[in-house]
Amino acid sequence: MKKVLKRMMAVVLVLALVAPVVVKTDSDAAAKGFYFKNAGVSITMGSKAAKFIKAAGKPKSTKVTKSCAYKGLDRVRKYKNFILYTYSNSKNGAEYVNGITFTASSAKTKEGIKIGSTEAAMKKAYGEATPIMNVCTYTKGKSVLNIQVKNGKVTNLQYVLK
Repeated sequence: MKKVLKRMMAVVLVLALVAPVVVKTDSDAAAKGFYFKNAGVSITMGSKAAKFIKAAGKPKSTKVTKSCAYKGLDRVRKYKNFILYTYSNSKNGAEYVNGITFTASSAKTKEGIKIGSTEAAMKKAYGEATPIMNVCTYTKGKSVLNIQVKNGKVTNLQYVLK
């Protein structure tokens, strides 16, 4: 389990490094960007997280740290199929979505892409992208979608706030 978490954190770091290289999708008609749906509730990057957190239920674990970017707190909630990253602008302030990392093939994007999807399916859903270190990056509104591909298969997906 620790090896899996270390590997996921390494992927998150790699994805964060390549995030500035983006490919525009659609015409950014939806200013809020990509969204993730779980338990009947949708969430976009940068939006308030309270309703989504309530619907998601009790996480397997929660880590709270003082934010290095804001005056508030950063939180990492690990659920069965994904990890939710939030931030607040003050110690007791509202939480906002900073990112979501998929951890199981049962979590999928609105377009149906999930861990294990083919590279061809990814390109059909989001278009061509030039991968950097096996990561294709797409942007829409306030969201960045990083998709790691190895041997023609999606191995990691992550939404981050732009």
